[in-house]
Amino acid sequence: MRPFVLIALLGIAATGYAVTVPEAYRLIPHRQTPFQAATARMPASERNYLVAFFHAVDQAIVAKVSARRETTVAQAYAPVWSAWEQLKPPPALKATQEKVKAAIQDQQAFLLQVENGQSNWNMTHPKVRSSSANLQSAYADLMRLYPSENAINLQAFFDYLCALDFV
Repeated sequence: MRPFVLIALLGIAATGYAVTVPEAYRLIPHRQTPFQAATARMPASERNYLVAFFHAVDQAIVAKVSARRETTVAQAYAPVWSAWEQLKPPPALKATQEKVKAAIQDQQAFLLQVENGQSNWNMTHPKVRSSSANLQSAYADLMRLYPSENAINLQAFFDYLCALDFV
């Protein structure tokens, strides 16, 4: 993990309200490149799914940041799982969704350990490493599935999953 990202995350504990998506990206800090469904070069069913999928990823990014702002981990992650329940992946994206779900579950478990004083901000923690590996694998899936996607959406694939990652 880049040192300034860890420092930024440690400094996030301030107020007790959930942040907006743009605030979360700014606080991490990470670039936010929205997925451009209108210009996507993929079947409509996959395009529509990715809109909902990246919305759920954004909710997980907000949860990760909000859990460091005096919001309990359970409160921070409730909207994530609500959004996640609505996802219906096309067959080509089912494994990718499962990898990202596993990554989010690992992050939530890690943050709960931190919240309960059972761990500190250890970026070599097994849950942090597992989450990162799943996110990197999901990114590789997207790049393999959509090699001819436009440059903005290729950047969006990276930015969503990298912003979600701790490392």
